[in-house]
Amino acid sequence: MYDRRLDAVIAAAQTGSFAKTGHRLHISTPAVAKQVNTFEREYGLTLFDRSRSGVQLTKAGREFVEDARMIVRQCEEILRRAQQRGTDGIATVRLGVSILRPGRRILDLWQRDAGKHTDIRLELVSMTDDSEAINDIITHLGENIDLISTAFDTGYWNDTCSTLALDSEPLCVAVPRNHTLARRARLTLKDLEGTRIRILKRHRGANDTARDLLEQCPAIDLIDIDHYDLDTFNDCAESGDLLISKPMWAGIHPQLVNVAVDWPEPVIMHYGLLYPLDATPAIRTFISRIAALSGLTGEPRALPHS
Repeated sequence: MYDRRLDAVIAAAQTGSFAKTGHRLHISTPAVAKQVNTFEREYGLTLFDRSRSGVQLTKAGREFVEDARMIVRQCEEILRRAQQRGTDGIATVRLGVSILRPGRRILDLWQRDAGKHTDIRLELVSMTDDSEAINDIITHLGENIDLISTAFDTGYWNDTCSTLALDSEPLCVAVPRNHTLARRARLTLKDLEGTRIRILKRHRGANDTARDLLEQCPAIDLIDIDHYDLDTFNDCAESGDLLISKPMWAGIHPQLVNVAVDWPEPVIMHYGLLYPLDATPAIRTFISRIAALSGLTGEPRALPHS
């Protein structure tokens, strides 16, 4: 029988912290510690080395978690197939949604057409905005979640999943509503002088292009961030810092407003869907319908490498 405590063990292995695991699983830190501790005692295992800075897998723990992930996925796939067999031939396509990836555009498109595809049911699956968890979900699309709507750079996910680009996503800045720049329709780099702007650490793609352009202006103070989550937006609202943002995040935080930037050169990502390389017929049908509803022609396919 599948032991639900494995969820806490696997999440703790990913986050390296019982506190972060509790946040991800929506339970308290003591509850996480209890689940992991009782699991270890019951089976005579030492999966983690504990310290004040967090938890780290032991050698035995690393091997165990690798096997446990496979077991969890197998159990979830068995459950999924059983659920599908009980829906009279209606295939379920699961769209992962979160605060930063709400999928509103996809839902709006599907609502126009849902009545014509009664053989497909769209199910929304809640997911975290933790970057490590999101990367794991994308790597295993088709297991727990079939689709994610997000912004992405051309070619970035080509070896991991297929992509359907529906729109361009020019980078902008999120500005606290009480900031003077929040009243502007568009901003130039000159307008941004004297501000502090939070931006992802150098990695690749449009974000790095934005960084290159901003670094040419010494009067702009760039503050590195590791990832985006709601806390990032909260911090900017409280501190008055600006934040490199995307149109898809308009309205994410009530105290921040997106303002377009007149970049000296294009700084654009794509907005669309990520889906499995070996997508099921139902997923492919869904992707084709979303593409058609968006006005795209031709067969959806992964974007070429950049």
